Amino acid sequence: MSEWRRAVTALKPVSLEDVVERAEFLTRVDRKYLVTGRQVVEAFLSLGEEPRVLEIDSRRFFSYESVYYDTPDLAIYRDAARRRPNRFKVRERRYIDTGDRAIEVKARSARDATVKYRRWLGGSIPADRTLSSEALEFLGGFARVAPLLDELGPSLVTRYARVTLLTEGGRVTVDGDVSAQDMGGSGMDYGDRLILETKSQNRAGPLDKALWGLRVRPARVSKYCTSLATLRPGLPVNAWSRTLRRCEGIRTYARSRSPGSERRRQAAP
Repeated sequence: MSEWRRAVTALKPVSLEDVVERAEFLTRVDRKYLVTGRQVVEAFLSLGEEPRVLEIDSRRFFSYESVYYDTPDLAIYRDAARRRPNRFKVRERRYIDTGDRAIEVKARSARDATVKYRRWLGGSIPADRTLSSEALEFLGGFARVAPLLDELGPSLVTRYARVTLLTEGGRVTVDGDVSAQDMGGSGMDYGDRLILETKSQNRAGPLDKALWGLRVRPARVSKYCTSLATLRPGLPVNAWSRTLRRCEGIRTYARSRSPGSERRRQAAP
């Protein structure tokens, strides 16, 4: 068991009800970090109050799959790369452990905060991953999304194992085993790197400050956009170029996984 998993196992549990009551922010300020397990453990040790970990049915690590939707020319991706003020993402999130799924729109507010809208979905998952009529009805209610409905199709699938923490400053998610695959079957993963995200309603919390004390700064990283930029080198990468240059451990591979097809992206010297 890794040091990071041992640390999670040792934390005191918190219920889903308590997380929702204290820190279920649908409008929030997000800060993301690409970290090692050791850096997270060191940050925990410097906190005055130890985080508590979400536990449901004796489980602390939860498997997720997200299917992202975009236009054929990747208009949603390109708006994010250019940091357009009205950018958004469309995804269907699937909770592997429970079988639940939801359609979500993640948008940026005028103050650059993340605003997330969600509808839980029923019925079976379409085999071709296209949007169901229920999902399309929900998306049609958004002025920015509705004009694109006829063009939206699946563009990327991401998978990861998530741990949710409750801290003095708000909610924290830590995602490991992060991988992504495009619709042509090419894929990538982040190796042993974790994607840590702090979610608060305003200012930086104690965990942010603990990471800063370790010289770990927020990174521009998006499971959708950073992964797609890695898989398609010709796309504009303005917002994530520094992350891609400095991130050790990113691996890309072809669909066949044939010998020699996997390559590791090294950090810039």
